[in-house]
Amino acid sequence: MMRQKFFYGVTVMSLASLSMLFGCSSSPFHSSTDSQELSPSGLTILNPRTEPGTFETTRDLKPIDPPVVLAEVKDITGNLTEVHLQIENSSVRVPMTRVAGTTWRGKLTDRQLQTLAINGKTLKYQGTIHARNDRFRKTASARIEIRVKAPQVEVTG
Repeated sequence: MMRQKFFYGVTVMSLASLSMLFGCSSSPFHSSTDSQELSPSGLTILNPRTEPGTFETTRDLKPIDPPVVLAEVKDITGNLTEVHLQIENSSVRVPMTRVAGTTWRGKLTDRQLQTLAINGKTLKYQGTIHARNDRFRKTASARIEIRVKAPQVEVTG
């Protein structure tokens, strides 16, 4: 009888452990911050974001804070040869460089920000971060929203 209870307890504990390992979102193999899975192709872009959240300009359309785009780019099959941001329906293309580990960073120039800003408006643009590797010539992309806010400037004269 004691042996049956012990066996039953071990079985229940084993099943509970397997359940947590493979079926629970709190498993150590799942990221709690990223809902995206790694791509089976080996090239994945995760957590695209802007810092600050909205790119704001001064009255002369200069950035208040540096307009930066960041993303985690993971590639297990080859060397990354290019990562860049392309803003839809515009000519704005921002090259990105690796800053640490898998983190890539792009900074909009003053001219690029001026192209996107409109007097007295906060506009939302859709952009796509593209990545390409050299080994298998694979590509990946991730969508990102870019917000640009410009103050109202009165024209006199």
